[in-house]
Amino acid sequence: MTPRLAALAALALLPAATAVQAASPDLLLDSGRFLAKYPGLTIGSTVLHDPRDQIFDRDGRRQSGVAPNYGAGSEFPLTRATVDFDWHFPLFETEALPFVSSRLWNARAVLGYADTSTKGPIAAAAVAQGAPSSKAGIHDVDLAFGPVLYGSRNWRNRAATPLSLILLGELRLPIGAQDPDSPNNAGDAVFAWGGRLGGHWQPQTPWLQGFRLDAGVRARWYAADREPAFNAQTPARTGRDLEFDATLARRLWRGVHGQVSYYHRDGQANEYRRIRTTANPPDADPLQETFPDPAPLRDAGTREQRLQFGLGAFISQRLWIAFAYTRPLAGRSGGVTVPYRQQGVDCVALGNCLPRDNGSDAIDGLGRARAYASDSLLLSLRWQPRQSRGAP
Repeated sequence: MTPRLAALAALALLPAATAVQAASPDLLLDSGRFLAKYPGLTIGSTVLHDPRDQIFDRDGRRQSGVAPNYGAGSEFPLTRATVDFDWHFPLFETEALPFVSSRLWNARAVLGYADTSTKGPIAAAAVAQGAPSSKAGIHDVDLAFGPVLYGSRNWRNRAATPLSLILLGELRLPIGAQDPDSPNNAGDAVFAWGGRLGGHWQPQTPWLQGFRLDAGVRARWYAADREPAFNAQTPARTGRDLEFDATLARRLWRGVHGQVSYYHRDGQANEYRRIRTTANPPDADPLQETFPDPAPLRDAGTREQRLQFGLGAFISQRLWIAFAYTRPLAGRSGGVTVPYRQQGVDCVALGNCLPRDNGSDAIDGLGRARAYASDSLLLSLRWQPRQSRGAP
């Protein structure tokens, strides 16, 4: 194997660079994730632990606890194990189809298991309503497929290029464990779809040689949630996400590599519908009953910025192990002020209902509306199975 091919093989095995904070994982942000690799399969496995004991509230301030309106000390600790598969392969190569046959294609899948817990005042509120205080099970499945737009045309003669571009269509299948009464779940319960464009660059100038840069942009849309969780305090309609990520990596010493990653997500406003109750509903007047106004509400959207540092090494030529530390930099969670109304007790039976205003109460948007501010740790293993003898 030539030095250049050895470097490409190393890139194919580099670790996960970003620990995603959501209950369902995104496709992993590896150094080399947008590299046009030679045909074959790479298998990755990660274990993430995130205490999820802090958030950025709807004003962007870092707060202790994940649901301040229920009181201090609420936590949603998460431990998640994932397995991801990354294939590169030719498609209809012998048919000479325009565009299709002249390049490699990329397919990816991420699946696994998550263990979530709910602690503190929000856990007490959930248990009081008969909801579980923890939820464990499989999480949602992420799938992606698309062409290598640039950098794979001459893969049969093993010609390498310092630049490659990959375009992926993405789909999230909501098969994860989910309880509509729980404030914290392993799955999101909604379909999501979108696209990602990513590039990989290996500078050739002498003073930059050895560095590797991956950068990508993504847009993602979400289907409506027909049964929003925990009294409808999770969004019934999640706003579109725009994301940017970048990873800079370099070999530090022999088989040891280091990398730093930046991630930014900007989410449009989320919509909440038919909220059933909140943390501190206003008291009703005598002989009156109070309830949230059923009109839809929209928050100001969500935002996340994270920085991560990773360090890894080869155990063998095909097996890689790495550790990563993620530090959230800034963000904003969703949240709305819910207007309350009141009307006479049993007014429906009496045929004399005249609802009137009765104050308001704020909610912390849960589920996809949370932007966590807690530091997290990630362990990653990556393995490249030996190809068959007939493989190029």
